[in-house]
Amino acid sequence: MKNFASIKDEIQKIAESILKEYNLQIYEINNFFDFESDVLQILVEDITEPNKALDFDSIISSNEKLSDALENFPGLSEPYMLEVASAGIEKPIRSKDELVKAVNSYIHVELNQEKNTSSEIEGILLDFDVNKDTFRITYFLKGQKKKVDFKYEQVKFARYAVKF
Repeated sequence: MKNFASIKDEIQKIAESILKEYNLQIYEINNFFDFESDVLQILVEDITEPNKALDFDSIISSNEKLSDALENFPGLSEPYMLEVASAGIEKPIRSKDELVKAVNSYIHVELNQEKNTSSEIEGILLDFDVNKDTFRITYFLKGQKKKVDFKYEQVKFARYAVKF
């Protein structure tokens, strides 16, 4: 789509109103060329629990309803393929607000500096202390339970993780 940047906000408004009906929200909107056609990809997550497993029927129904709504959208005159999909179980946590929503979730976090001899930690994000502006994560290191406090500014990268 040559004009994707100019119509992305309008597509987002249309999609948001439809996705709310299915308790979904937009995680990311992408446009790329694949299989010899333009693809409009809308990655979604649950509104209340960002890392909750999504109902396949909700994704299909929202895709169909969104397809109908975009059919007469003037900015999409060229042929394209619509893909509404889950953002994924190990999706990146991109902001402080998203990290706050991840409290009580199992996450992977990479810090700018080592804490307890490690800069990469996988564990349960226990808490966000508003007064101290710090997060607390609990994890196991060599069989021992550890807790570490960190500020969002110390985070190099964070994502949801799967505990095995």
